[in-house]
Amino acid sequence: MSYSSSLGKILVVDDDENVAELLHVNLGSEGYTVDIIPVAENVRPEELDGTNLVIVDAMNQAYTGMDLIFDLKDNPSTSGIGIILYSPSRSERIVIDALDAGADDYITKPFSLRELVARVKSVMRRHSARRARPAGTVLTFMNMSLDTATAVVKIGDEPVSLSKTEYAILVILMKNINTYVSRVEIHKAVWNDGDNERIVDTNISRLRKKLGDLGEYLVNRSGLGYMLWTRSN
Repeated sequence: MSYSSSLGKILVVDDDENVAELLHVNLGSEGYTVDIIPVAENVRPEELDGTNLVIVDAMNQAYTGMDLIFDLKDNPSTSGIGIILYSPSRSERIVIDALDAGADDYITKPFSLRELVARVKSVMRRHSARRARPAGTVLTFMNMSLDTATAVVKIGDEPVSLSKTEYAILVILMKNINTYVSRVEIHKAVWNDGDNERIVDTNISRLRKKLGDLGEYLVNRSGLGYMLWTRSN
């Protein structure tokens, strides 16, 4: 079912009928088109054309909300869709994993409806601004290109699907080719809070795998950090 409007299209993925209907009515009244799919496994990327935001729980389903986030962000056709994960869990690990996977925000259930609406508007504004952003800089490394205006990364002609965290790290490395960037610098630039620098290593490992053969040029040295190395220096 959907609540038709024109400010943007939102998909709610939640098998709690009461919560889903609450969001359906209230987000619809704010001016959004709202669709509801109870089961995360039934979300089809090819049917999300025009969708601006996915709000998902489904953490107790066999195919979880986190699984959906990973799959949407790994698919070039849906990687630009905004995502908010909401769940009764207050686990810091889930929050970190969700944001690390590419979610834009995390909200704990039960939630303030006013706060959720405010966060929805914030995510929608950020994505709208990103789409309207003027031409930026195209960074290159060997046969890889990164367009800072569109946030599209390609190796040759093939798009590379990255989480927003992996993308942010790659931008830093591509702006500092053949120069080591310390874990502290990367952590401060990407997360800007906390002191868990090990999360940098985790994301670098994922990024290296997604870069395929180019991953071997993403090197690290104890005490110095990480860099993309052309091996010509």
